[in-house]
Amino acid sequence: MSLITAQHHLGRDTFHHVWDRGLAPELVVKPGDEVSLGLRDPSDYQITATTTASELNDLDPARMDVLTGPLWVEGAMPGDVLTVDILDISVGAWGWSAILPGMGLLSDQFPGPYLRGWRTDGDSVEIVPGHRFALKPMIGVVGVAPASAGQFAATVPTNAGGNIDVKYVRAGSQIMLPVFVEGALLSLGDAHALQGDGEINGTAIECEADVSIRVGLIAGGGLQAPVIATGGPSDDPAEAHQVFLGVGPDLFAAARAASSRAVEAVSRALELDADVAYALLGTIAELRINEIVDRPNWVVGCMVPSRLFQ
Repeated sequence: MSLITAQHHLGRDTFHHVWDRGLAPELVVKPGDEVSLGLRDPSDYQITATTTASELNDLDPARMDVLTGPLWVEGAMPGDVLTVDILDISVGAWGWSAILPGMGLLSDQFPGPYLRGWRTDGDSVEIVPGHRFALKPMIGVVGVAPASAGQFAATVPTNAGGNIDVKYVRAGSQIMLPVFVEGALLSLGDAHALQGDGEINGTAIECEADVSIRVGLIAGGGLQAPVIATGGPSDDPAEAHQVFLGVGPDLFAAARAASSRAVEAVSRALELDADVAYALLGTIAELRINEIVDRPNWVVGCMVPSRLFQ
């Protein structure tokens, strides 16, 4: 006996800007169904190919990380686990990276505004002359409605998912989400053509996308926070890196120190303005905890591909 999988579609005209358990669903699906979704540009088209850096000061933050959905999943109840298999991600032909006022790990050092556009209709981007990086499309925001009543910003990650910005939410991966309300109310948004671990400057290569997913349900799964299955061995890092360390008793301060040292090195090696180098790190650098057991100091590394220094 074969199982028939229903297929559905939600377009880019079906969107919302907050997480809210009171939202009416735009689509009702069953476990096992496949859904194609059109994801809007993460700025909700406030940033376009004609936008200038100075105009970033006028962005409406309430429109950032706009969401497509929500989907009501039949049978989903609090305490269950919703599974979302990412089947395919096709990004648009253009994207952007920026230093947005008040955002980023080093926002006090690099307040912006800074804006760069990218052509994303190929399979790679050239970050500086002679250095191309393969696109690795991912979804920054995947989540369900929160347990609490009220409206919550789409830009904030929580135990219900949301703006987690984990670069491994790619085609072939699965994200498991705890269900807090009947129907789950699943939404997605914030597509990236390429992002480094940590998204250091606050943005990746942001773009619209067409995404295909399959939803599933584990009754009584009992998760307390999302879990991501990468679907295969990770290819990161797939090349040699230089790792700039931050060491100290405060992980956040160590992350800032490591990132600041990486910015300085990239700026010097590529003869770039420091803010340009900083903006690149959100796309190509990997920020990772390297050691968290040798008291009183912890170690954070900012990994940058070695080829940029050759």
